[in-house]
Amino acid sequence: MHAISTSPLPVTSPAHDPPQTLVIVGTDGAGKSTSIDALVHQLRNERIQARKLANVAARSWLTKFSRAAGIAFPTFTQDFLETSIRCFNVARNTFIAAYSPGLSVMDRHLYCQLVLRRLRGHPDGLLLPWLARKSTEEARIILLDVDPHLAFKRINTRGTDEESLEYLEASRAEYLRLAQHHGWIILDASIPTPQLVEQLRMIAGK
Repeated sequence: MHAISTSPLPVTSPAHDPPQTLVIVGTDGAGKSTSIDALVHQLRNERIQARKLANVAARSWLTKFSRAAGIAFPTFTQDFLETSIRCFNVARNTFIAAYSPGLSVMDRHLYCQLVLRRLRGHPDGLLLPWLARKSTEEARIILLDVDPHLAFKRINTRGTDEESLEYLEASRAEYLRLAQHHGWIILDASIPTPQLVEQLRMIAGK
């Protein structure tokens, strides 16, 4: 696969488990939430402190609301609302992760909003890229990479939202570009969830 670095973080004893953060990103249908839920559940069963922190932007809710209400938000307006919501969640969850012992696993981050901006043809701006970098200085970012056709199939199977294949292809390309630029860890998310969880545990040293 495209793994850039998978060297584990130092293993710590349960008695002294300092704060540690993983940030999981990837296109819709990559299995981010599924993998994080399985990882956190497994660690907790072993009495290892772990938590999931979701950095949502309410994109799906805003899209459904606009359709139901017959309101067509301009893309810049939607981006402003999503960015505001996501920045609030990232700020709150970064604080929680910094002061909580054990492993915090973030589901999405500000880089996800930057991907959306690129796909919408909007400029990155100056503030959001800076915030994305600063807020992940103490974290490890992991990209779950998956073939767009498989992601499309997963999204249709769960039936809670919808994305076009063209969107998923463009999204994957942008995530891979960011991963290669910033040196993120890239994992093949097409493998079974238990195997993916083991790889995440190895990276976290858990």
